[in-house]
Amino acid sequence: MQNALQVVTNPNNIIDVETVDKPMLVNSFDISLDPFTEIQKLSLSTEYGGVSKAHSIRMMLKGKDTELGIVKENYLCISNKEISEVGSEIRTVSGMQWELQKVFFDGKVFRETWLCTDSGLQSEVPVVGDVVGLVMEVINSYDSSTRAGILCYFMRLECLNGMRSKAHQFGYSFRHTLNNELDWQSEINQSVLQLTGNNPQYMLNQFSEACGKLQKPIDFQELKVISESDQYLGKLPTQQYGQIVKNMLTSKDYPQNGNQFSAWDLLNSGTEILWHQKKITQGAIKNNALVVDGLLQYGKDTYDGPVVDPNQTEMFQS
Repeated sequence: MQNALQVVTNPNNIIDVETVDKPMLVNSFDISLDPFTEIQKLSLSTEYGGVSKAHSIRMMLKGKDTELGIVKENYLCISNKEISEVGSEIRTVSGMQWELQKVFFDGKVFRETWLCTDSGLQSEVPVVGDVVGLVMEVINSYDSSTRAGILCYFMRLECLNGMRSKAHQFGYSFRHTLNNELDWQSEINQSVLQLTGNNPQYMLNQFSEACGKLQKPIDFQELKVISESDQYLGKLPTQQYGQIVKNMLTSKDYPQNGNQFSAWDLLNSGTEILWHQKKITQGAIKNNALVVDGLLQYGKDTYDGPVVDPNQTEMFQS
């Protein structure tokens, strides 16, 4: 086996490490995992002694040399530290104010979540009265399961529940092959363009409008409909759905609007459980989006009240 060590560094040296001097809010399988440990990309040998086109991504975990994933020869191995630094530059260039919320690392996938604290980028959910804000997540992986880049979605500010939604998100993926030389300044500029050019205020209002359609009271019959339909939460593990319903019915935090439970309560109960787990997993992250998108679809299908134009929804001012 040839030790073709490749440690990726920023060729432009334009970024200060913003996160190193701040407390890391690591939420993963094992909080002892350091997401910024140095990595190696090593060429592999074939069974006949030749050099394989596949490469092994490796890291020292708990004092043991550990393989994180097998990637193709042209896969550009970007370190978590470098991605974190790029995220810092994106936030600086954006001109917005950000606050670190969470860092996830399970040995393979890295997610660093930041909440925009600008009051102008917060939106009040119609009727329900809750306020949601903009989140930017910096993503990387060492097993090629997730493309490096940024992802923007939303968060309920009262309890800081992340609300991932495939239907209400936008982002930018960094190119991940050696065939394309990575010009980090260009990648940063493109990311900022995605962040600001997608009109996050408008998207916040659209998301708020969709959430406002979850105000309808629900009973046990409706909970059954939601659990049995694949359009809603039918694909969520039964045990997890039961935990979400139980939390809604027994927690003093619900119902949040009046004395009847609503689909909005169910959504917040779900994101509360899936976002604030002590040992969060990739499965919990995916199920967070499943809960949000499924219940937003339920709201769209069942809501019979007035439709609020997201362009006319007033932005929440602190």
